[in-house]
Amino acid sequence: MIRAPISQAGRESADPGLLIESATREVHDARKRHRREVVEQTRLRRLVERVDSAIELCEETHLQGIKEVPPDVAVRARKVFTFARGAVRKTGNAEAMAAVEETLARRQVKITEVMDILWTIQEIVFDLMLPWRTELPEDVEVEGDEFAIGPGFWREFRLRP
Repeated sequence: MIRAPISQAGRESADPGLLIESATREVHDARKRHRREVVEQTRLRRLVERVDSAIELCEETHLQGIKEVPPDVAVRARKVFTFARGAVRKTGNAEAMAAVEETLARRQVKITEVMDILWTIQEIVFDLMLPWRTELPEDVEVEGDEFAIGPGFWREFRLRP
C-alpha cells in the first residue's frame, strides 16, 4: 500500500502520544509472536530428540534379533506418540495433525513397523520446522554433474505417511 506523504500541517496535528502508544503496542506484539515461535520451535526440537531416542532404542532391539515390539519399547513408543500428538496439535497445522493421526493408526506389532512410524513422524515434524522443504522442486539437476543419479533421486528418501 502506497501512502501519501504527510504534509507539514499533518505532522503538526499528529498526536505524538498516539504514535508512541502504537509503536509500543507493535513492539510488544512482535515480542509475543517471537516468544510463541521460540516455544513452538523448542517443543518441536524436543519431539525430534524424543523420536531419535526411540528410534535408537528400536534399532538396538532390532539388532538383537527381536522382531516383535517388547513391552518396554512399546511403552516408550506410546509416550513419544502421545507427545507427538500434542506437539503437532499445538502448531495448529491441520494437515500435519491428520498425517500424524494417519501414521499412528498403522499396525505396530513389529519393531520395524514402529521404526517406520517414528521416521514418518520425524519427517512431518521436519516439514513443520522447515516449511521450505516441501517447496523444493521434484527434480534438482546441476548441468554437467557427472555424479547425478537422476531427477528427483534425493526425494526417494523422504518418508510419506
